[in-house]
Amino acid sequence: MKYGRYEIVKELGRGTMGVVYQAHDPQIDRMVALKVLRSDRVVSQDFVLRFLREAKAIGRISHPNIVTVYDVGQDHDTIYIAMEYLEGRPLNAVIKGKTLPVDEAVALCVQVAEALGYAHGRGITHRDIKPSNIILTPDNRIKLTDFGIARIEDPDAAQQTQAGDILGTPVYMAPEQVMGQKADGRTDLYALGVIAYEMVVGKRPFGGGNIAAIFRSITHEPPEDPMKNGNFGNRALADLILKSLSKDPAGRFQTGDAMAAALNRCLDAASHPFAETAAPQEKAGSSKRIGPALVLLGLFLAAGIVGYSLFLKPADDSGIADPAAVPVASSILDVTSSPDGAQVFIDSTFKGTTPVDIPLAPGSYEVRLNLPDYYEWEARIQIGEEGPTPLQVRLVSIN
Repeated sequence: MKYGRYEIVKELGRGTMGVVYQAHDPQIDRMVALKVLRSDRVVSQDFVLRFLREAKAIGRISHPNIVTVYDVGQDHDTIYIAMEYLEGRPLNAVIKGKTLPVDEAVALCVQVAEALGYAHGRGITHRDIKPSNIILTPDNRIKLTDFGIARIEDPDAAQQTQAGDILGTPVYMAPEQVMGQKADGRTDLYALGVIAYEMVVGKRPFGGGNIAAIFRSITHEPPEDPMKNGNFGNRALADLILKSLSKDPAGRFQTGDAMAAALNRCLDAASHPFAETAAPQEKAGSSKRIGPALVLLGLFLAAGIVGYSLFLKPADDSGIADPAAVPVASSILDVTSSPDGAQVFIDSTFKGTTPVDIPLAPGSYEVRLNLPDYYEWEARIQIGEEGPTPLQVRLVSIN
């Protein structure tokens, strides 16, 4: 099979937006990664714009730690992006079930911070920094991928995302993303702080049994000091991570270059002590600001306008076990919508129209609702082991 001049070799992965193939470019005899938008997404202008935005975002930047875009085209009634084919493993596979030595973790984070600093300096905020979007090549060089929900500083950017969408992967989202506020470069650096914590401690700083609990932890709970973990003993890096995880963006590193420089100092903390201590405890005034934000978050969840769309979303990044590992459906997803009558798809399988109760095994699922004349709604949600999980979705009229 071919898309344009590109000859498909094999499938590499698939997600809610499309499929990634390894393909051969006969014109210059090289392998490429070909991202092909799913045919059922082509009918959605929002997905088409988001897909093309990825090509525009990384097509205009050139950095050794950011994947290169070669070409964009249309064939078989869909759209494709030809990108650099990377040999290596995603970081989530590298760190799964283990921690990394401090020097290795810092070296990787420095590369990510420098790449983000470069992108931010050119008006691009990634907004979905997570381990599966960081590829580690055999020579230990990282490559940032998947700019599908990047925010580009241009006049049309505000029109390319439906109002109310919260984009990103829950466990790596900053408080301002959770609350539907504007994301900027400091949002990406927050996500890098979460990844650094995960690499050296062996777990994520925030979590919970469902998406609401994860969001509540991110917006309200302080992260545990990495030094409380018995296997980690670098005070300078611990302070740097805590600074990165400040609830207030002003308390974090303001640029990728500043964070990279501080990371480098952590490698020799004895002779170059970390001058910037962790962000202080939130003051009473900050707690007062978080309170109304949690109320707003609750309204978002109740209204069903919490959505995040990722090109590839491995279950490992959701913080939820693979549903295939639990063969017995022991929980109920109670789906309602306003208005009623929306078609409900679970992992692309039709399950009925709202209101509907769907038996599911505990785990992570892609949920999508369709109703004529309304914007499509989708999210990846977690189903717990006990009791029903209510999902109330308010669909937004296209008109």
